[in-house]
Amino acid sequence: MNYTIRRAEARDLADLKRMRVALQDLLAVRDPKVWRLSKDLTDTLDRFYAKMMEEDENRVFVAVTPEDKPVGMLMVRIFDNPNMDPRPFGRIDDAWVDPDRREQGVTRSLTMAAAEFLAGRNVPMVMLDWANNNPPSGTCWQNLGFEPLMTMGFADPNDILSRKE
Repeated sequence: MNYTIRRAEARDLADLKRMRVALQDLLAVRDPKVWRLSKDLTDTLDRFYAKMMEEDENRVFVAVTPEDKPVGMLMVRIFDNPNMDPRPFGRIDDAWVDPDRREQGVTRSLTMAAAEFLAGRNVPMVMLDWANNNPPSGTCWQNLGFEPLMTMGFADPNDILSRKE
């Protein structure tokens, strides 16, 4: 294993932003219809991640080289919605591994760190999204134990209105 997993720190903020922008760019290539981050959020991702790291119900994990250079990331949050069951539940977002580090177990290790965090907080369920037009992502997550349970549909309201019966 040529990397270790640790909690992200303030010194990682530029790399977190770099990796999240790379994820955005990959998604835009795989499926131009996938929602993108606003320019305002993209410009302030370092502040966004700093805020996420401050809150006890969140973790941002990084995979780092022996030189402590981040090459992968994963954010996990705990939500406790009294109107939902199960509660609380976890959500994984912003998972990224640099292309030259893929297929080396980095995503698995980041996911295991998130699972340990959630299990330690007695969180019974964790969810995440992946784009349908990104088959490697779907395969990766399913190999880690995630099961597709829902499909979300998207449409332009004008397209709905223009349909004939």
